[in-house]
Amino acid sequence: MKALREGQSERREFPVIPLEGMLHKVGVSVEGYPKFFIYTNDTASSTKNTTLEILSVEYNLSCTFVDDNAAETPHLYTVITLRSLDMTLQSEFIDIVLMMLQRLSEIPSKREIAIEVENLISIFSAMSCPPRKQIQGLWAELLVIERSLVPEAVINAWHESPTSKYDFTLGRDKVEVKSTSGEERKHHFSLDQLNPSRNSRLLIASIIVRESGHGNGGMSVRELYDKICTRVTSIDARMHLYQVIAETIGTDMHKMENVFFDYVEASDTLRFYDANEVPGISKNGIMQGVSSVGFNSDLTGVVDVLSPESTFSVADSPLFNSLFKK
Repeated sequence: MKALREGQSERREFPVIPLEGMLHKVGVSVEGYPKFFIYTNDTASSTKNTTLEILSVEYNLSCTFVDDNAAETPHLYTVITLRSLDMTLQSEFIDIVLMMLQRLSEIPSKREIAIEVENLISIFSAMSCPPRKQIQGLWAELLVIERSLVPEAVINAWHESPTSKYDFTLGRDKVEVKSTSGEERKHHFSLDQLNPSRNSRLLIASIIVRESGHGNGGMSVRELYDKICTRVTSIDARMHLYQVIAETIGTDMHKMENVFFDYVEASDTLRFYDANEVPGISKNGIMQGVSSVGFNSDLTGVVDVLSPESTFSVADSPLFNSLFKK
């Protein structure tokens, strides 16, 4: 195993593996913490080290790489360490940093790395927060992306925050995803959700989502994410996808891989409805001073926009045309 020696006085050594096609290395500390050694250029920088409970980032470390022939190559590295032995977190850390490295120059500056480190910190900070939405809702949104014609475009329209009014927004066009584990298409809406601005066009994606065993056609959030990534080449889109997942389920990140929902049934029951046709309440009927109005709507009998009977037009909508072909 190759080793990276950090500094000459402390003689700290780490077993490392060079990353294919890159000058960077990945290794492990004595404690078992994964570490990335990012080969940086010599540009002067005042970027300060970052030390958090779970992450640390050290800039301008002079390290010496020792190859199998005992040849030594000194250089400056930025070292990013995940201080956790949790296998799920370690797996996510490695995946995210590998994506991050693909967005950097071949020999990045400390400033380039610092910008990406902010994204890394944001993701791992989100993982330490309480869930902001049930995993069923997140899984349903991912299914809409996975079943779409142009997933990259749909990802770019995905909300920045799980608490956004609508799940997908591109210009005046919006999509709100609703899921249910029941037999009927009954969903809960806030008053504002079914009363968008006058020039907006809103579709409701309705899905029947039922928990399932992995061996019975069930698919996890992680598997849906991987499935989407096979069709998405943009690293920016993949990072956004991961960022929203982390911010949505927070400390429930372990559920990414061990909670499964029936993929076939959900795919078969995915429908899109014109919000104007969904039973709701008009804002005109609400007395002044009344707020936080919510209600349940039964979509049984509402015509799917993909049905021949529907007159809903998607011709001039980049978002709707990225979702389906009519």
